Parts: sequence; C-alpha cells; structure tokens
Amino acid sequence: MSVEFEPVKLGRRRRSIDPAMVGLVVVAAAIAIAIVKPWGVAGPATTAHASPTIEPSGREPEPSPASAAAVPPSWLDVTQVVSPRREWGIRTIVTGASPKASSGSSPRYTERWIAVGANSTDDTTATVDARDNIVVALGVTFPPAEAPLDVRIWLDRGRRGLEWIDARPINDVPARGAYLFLRGGLAGAALQPWEPGRYRVDVLAGGDIRRIDVEILDGFGVLPDPKASAVVIPPIATLEGPDLDGLPVGLFAFVDGAAVPLTSTAGAELDQIEAWLNLDRRAADGPPRSFVARAHLPLTTWLGVVLPPVSTIRSANLRRLAPFEESANTGDATMTTSGDRLSFVAFAQPGGATWPPGVYALRVKWVDGDGLHDQTWHLELRPGYVRAEPVLLSATRAWAGYAGSSGILLGTTEPTDGGPAPSGIRLLDIAPGTGAVYPGLGRSKLVGCGETLIRGAPSVIGFVGPETASRGPVTSTILFPLADDGPLPVLTAARAVPGLAIVAPVLTTEFGGPALYGFRAGSSADASGYTVCIGMAAPGR
Repeated sequence: MSVEFEPVKLGRRRRSIDPAMVGLVVVAAAIAIAIVKPWGVAGPATTAHASPTIEPSGREPEPSPASAAAVPPSWLDVTQVVSPRREWGIRTIVTGASPKASSGSSPRYTERWIAVGANSTDDTTATVDARDNIVVALGVTFPPAEAPLDVRIWLDRGRRGLEWIDARPINDVPARGAYLFLRGGLAGAALQPWEPGRYRVDVLAGGDIRRIDVEILDGFGVLPDPKASAVVIPPIATLEGPDLDGLPVGLFAFVDGAAVPLTSTAGAELDQIEAWLNLDRRAADGPPRSFVARAHLPLTTWLGVVLPPVSTIRSANLRRLAPFEESANTGDATMTTSGDRLSFVAFAQPGGATWPPGVYALRVKWVDGDGLHDQTWHLELRPGYVRAEPVLLSATRAWAGYAGSSGILLGTTEPTDGGPAPSGIRLLDIAPGTGAVYPGLGRSKLVGCGETLIRGAPSVIGFVGPETASRGPVTSTILFPLADDGPLPVLTAARAVPGLAIVAPVLTTEFGGPALYGFRAGSSADASGYTVCIGMAAPGR
C-alpha cells in the first residue's frame, strides 16, 4: 500500500530543507544532543493607542522601513549567544559583547538567563539586572516535554492594572526563536527596548496557564514604581439603534463612532484557559469553528451583541477573562434595548474610556419567537495587529476533533518544492509492517510504516489515541539512513487535549526526508510506537 499525504498548511511559508542535508543534520543531533533550545518567550511592550483605524480582520500591514542602527535583532543575530536550556526560566537578550565571544569577534548581544521554579507553586519571580545594557528581547525556556502553545505578557501599570503588551517572536519557527520575543511593532519597525518595570508572563502549556513574574531593574539597579498608562477617552459617542443598521446577528464593537461586526461562534461560557485554547471538539468533518473573535480595535468604547428582531432581554453580563477573571464594572455603563426593528445589548466603560486589551465574555439570556436562549460571545481584544497563531497552538486547534481516533496526523508550513499544493488534513492509520526490511535495519525496528510513503516535509506531527491514555512525552529517533539510531530532540505539546500529542523538531524547521523516523508517544510500558517514512519509496519500487 502506498499512502500519499499532501500536508495541510498551518502557518507562514518557510524555506524547506534540502533532503541531501538530512544525514548531516542527524549526525549533528547525535553528536550534540544537548543542543536542545527551548527558545525564549516574549516580554511586554507598552501599548501605544493607534489612530482610529479599524482593523477587525487583524492582518498585519506591510512593514515600514527602519534605520539600520535601530533594527531589532533576528534569530541569526542572537543564535551564537543563546545557550541550550532544558529548564523553566526567563531568557533576555541584552546589548553588549558576550563573555563567550572569541578573540577578534564582537557580537552585539549577550544572553542573561534566570531559572524559575519547576512547578507553578514554586518561586516564579525572575529579576533581570541589565544595568547599562538594553534589554532587546525577552522570552521563556522550558523542558522539551512541556512545550508552550502560546505566551502573553502583561506590564504592571499600578492603579491602572495590567496592560497587555504587544510582542512578536523573533521568528515563528520553533527552531528559530518562536519563544523569544521583541517588543511590539510591525516587522521591520525600529527597535523598542523592554522598559524597566514589573511584568507578568502567562504561558499556556499542558492545558494550564503558568504565570512567571519578571522584574527588569533600571540603570541604578532599582525596580521603578509602575507608570500609569495614558487613559484614552474619545469624544463621547452615544450608541443608538441606527448605528447598527445592516449588522448581522452576533458580536460587534463600536469604534470611534462606527460599528464593526466581529466573527465568532456563540456557545457556552468559557473560562480563561478554555477561551485561550479555543477548541472545537466536534467530529473532524471540517475546519474547526472559532468561539473567540480576535481583533485590534484600540478605540473601542462599546462592546455588544445584536440579537434577532423582537427579542426581549432577560439578563446580560460582560466579564473580563484575562488578565484576570472578573466581572466588568458595568454600573451606568450597561445599555440594553429591545424593539420591533432591532434588538441589541451593549456595554461601555464608566466615563466613556476605551475598553483595554484583554479577553472578554459577553453572556446574554433572551426570549424571541424561538423561545428562551442563553448564549455567550467571546472576544480577544488584541494590543496590536493580530498575527498568525503559533504553530503548536494552530495544530492543537486544527486537530482537537481527531482525539480519540488512532493514528498519525501530519501538517507542514508549505508543500515541498515542486510538489502538490497543501490539501485537507489526513489521518494516517498505520499498522505495523510485516513485509520487506529497509537496508541495514532489523525487523524489530519497524514498528509501523510498512510501505507507507509520506510526501512533503512536516513541520509538526500529531499522535492521537484513546483519551484515557497520556500521549506525551514523545521520543524520536531516525532509524534510517543512519546506522546510529540515537535520540533526535523534539518538543512535545501534550495534555491540552486528552489523547493528542504534537511534536516539532528542535534542530531543524521540519522533519525532512528521505528518512525513516521512529516515535514513541507516552512514557508507559505500553506506549504507542510509530514509524513514519518521509520521502522514502517502499523497498523494491
């Protein structure tokens, strides 16, 4: 049997790996197995309130030119000073020559790393004393078996609370700095240093949120008092029925006097973790639904929902789920209306201030011609332009509906050069092979695969099985073409969805071929084993 998988596109286009280099890469992995780089995760950036430009779709605009002297570092700029880390910690990249620099070289950057407690109940405060250096990047490190799905960073603004900081990864590929963040702005924009202050780093990993406090000291070695952010109060805009003419039933934001519809699927009320994961657990019969709208709307004064005509509102509540789960201070700010032509409910902040970036849940109970309804709409109000989802989070959302099945899920960032265009996700149910043996490979090494051929170079691989059994951590080896079948470092994201584990390579951007990969999902004695053939023709063909 020959199964040809045409991988699904999960992220931005990346350069594919030359198959001829796979052998060299694996040799490097065997020699330098300690080079596991759970790269830095992001830190905060002060959110500048943008002009009243409405960007509900969130596509990042084309970058604007920046002077060479102020260009932020790339992964290539910092990779020579980044050390392998396999523990939870905070990594910063600061300006200045590294002590590791060889004579005659003068790298512009140095790594500073602070360990934090292995468990969320341990001490999770990291103090960064950069003194005369500028902190240009901030991130987290972690054990390879606990790879985060996403990260959010908040800055303490004193009485104004926590401000969500716009941050972007140095690179969106795990092997090239996906967990090391620059302060916000568009790609190509001038460097924004991480200012001294107290930050909270929220890490979504294993179906939980791990919180790490980061203190960046000023030039005197002192943690400065929080600086309150400016309060933006646009001209008072009263929301009335005619402002919503033409809007579909569902969530909307009122931004600088204009109503903007927001796309999300209404459903049950989610908690903070559920809203961040945003999973669709229905049968895998199509693209997953999104229960959380994502938008960058910095001048939002009202958040609301348009209901079917002639609806009678029984109750309505707006909660802020992140940075804290709390009810919004509605007070005089709640406005509801119900009429023959239009029915809606909306919330505004006291005094007419804009709604700050965060995650919100708007729950409404109403009665219409179809009876009583109780639905909740969720919104992720971003601190900057909406960027592509991290690849591990994207794969988790795309594959959640397959949990409970049995087999292997594959995805890639792009088709192989000259290969087919990406198509829908395929579940490969691979049985152990009983036929021919690959050259130099004993029959005992063949756990699965048989004569299966996988076209493409997956950037992530998913393993699904019974929801009652743990699928992580995942260990990996390259069984062929090398005779040495030593471990191949991989990152594992598991436990967010029972029965699903997702892995990504550490040393390369993709699982390249032609090669025969051996995986073991789980640590129990009966953990499932898989053999995945990438770019290899079956023997004798």
